[in-house]
Amino acid sequence: MTDAHAQGAVVAGAHVPASPEPKAASDPAGAGLASGHAAGDVVAVARLLPVYGHVQHYAWGSPDAIYDLLGEAPAGQPAAELWLGTHPVAPAEVDDAGRRRPAAELIGALPFLLKVLAAEKALSLQVHPDRGQARAGFDAEERAGVPLDAPRRRYRDPNHKPELIVALTPFRALAGIREPARTLAVVRAFGVAELSAAFRPLDADPARGAAAVLRTLLTLPRERGRALASELTRAASTVAARGDDDGDVARAADLVGRLAAAHPGDVGIAAALLLNDVTLKPGEALFQPARLLHAYVHGVGIEIMATSDNVLRGGLTPKHIDVDELLRLLDPTPSDAPVLTAKILRAGGGGLVRYWPVPVDDFVLAEAICAGGEVTLNRPTVLLAVDGTVDVHTTGDTAAGSPAEPPAEAGRAGGGTGGDGPPAAGTSIRLARGQAAVLTAPVTVTLRGTGRVFAARPGTRPAPRPA
Repeated sequence: MTDAHAQGAVVAGAHVPASPEPKAASDPAGAGLASGHAAGDVVAVARLLPVYGHVQHYAWGSPDAIYDLLGEAPAGQPAAELWLGTHPVAPAEVDDAGRRRPAAELIGALPFLLKVLAAEKALSLQVHPDRGQARAGFDAEERAGVPLDAPRRRYRDPNHKPELIVALTPFRALAGIREPARTLAVVRAFGVAELSAAFRPLDADPARGAAAVLRTLLTLPRERGRALASELTRAASTVAARGDDDGDVARAADLVGRLAAAHPGDVGIAAALLLNDVTLKPGEALFQPARLLHAYVHGVGIEIMATSDNVLRGGLTPKHIDVDELLRLLDPTPSDAPVLTAKILRAGGGGLVRYWPVPVDDFVLAEAICAGGEVTLNRPTVLLAVDGTVDVHTTGDTAAGSPAEPPAEAGRAGGGTGGDGPPAAGTSIRLARGQAAVLTAPVTVTLRGTGRVFAARPGTRPAPRPA
């Protein structure tokens, strides 16, 4: 990770309401669950405090999107992610009565990491292990004495890493093995003999041939891989210039050109043709379960993931690729991209709350869209405003519509905005676009104003223990 930069309020344009924790993955009502916060040392009194995340300056990041969300001038280096969580690499801090302190001291170690992700260039092709694979892989490397920071280390913790990303802008991604007949039609349209030969296993074994294709591509000698990527790039440029009536072929030509600009000569450009190529509309989401090959290509979104650093890469990266381990984890079965549409949890004159149901228990992500009235969120942990201005109040701290004290502004030390004394400690806060807050105990909050706030909370599983 490079140059994490402390940043006050968090992202642009969406509030993360913690939708009621599902009792099971399919039960959004969440009946019977007692707590929306992580297991551990959690403060008993519910307070709303400004939270300060960290910007990660990876080379694939956007030159302006996150800066714009935060109301800052671009700093001359790409901003790829804004982290809001307790991940040890870049833990968030809170403003507690004018004193900065780690958020984990007040809310415990969270089992999730909330991010704003802004991709200008494609990220690597990758898969993540399931819990059993992560535990076994981590234990094996610990016994072997492989240092945690070794470039060839594959498992840096014993946890899985499911991910959910909700698009704030049109968001292009690759996810899941595409139906083989469609992929073969695309490959043949480029007219590159070595490419067609590499993809031949899809014809012989449609159900599992993707693994053989990946092995062929990723084990090519470096110069042959570069030559294949270059020849494919030239062929795609020719296809793009002449146009093609087949939508899959035209889109693949565009994809190859985009990937080649970001990763010239990388054989992962060819491997990417195996995957479904989708563009999410704002508000749509993509869920990446364990063993699914995927990559983000371009766009801005809110991402939430289990707290883990376990990534097995498969191209579009200068980092180490362990082909055997990648293929051991990979699910090569063709499938549609796991695109999700939001479910409305509740709606009324004041706005609505929606969420994206996922089949894991590490996190719940919701969004409150406030339309001038009052919206209620149940037990959120992290709130992030991405649009407008919204006042957040813990239940019971004021009567609806007549706050006893003005809400504190996120990012201001002490929590007050004027008068002879501060408002009731931490019971309300005002979030403008790009600002975030944490709630130190699981209570219901009300939102009043006009804007969008994303809310994140743990699911039913406690935070993983440190390795």
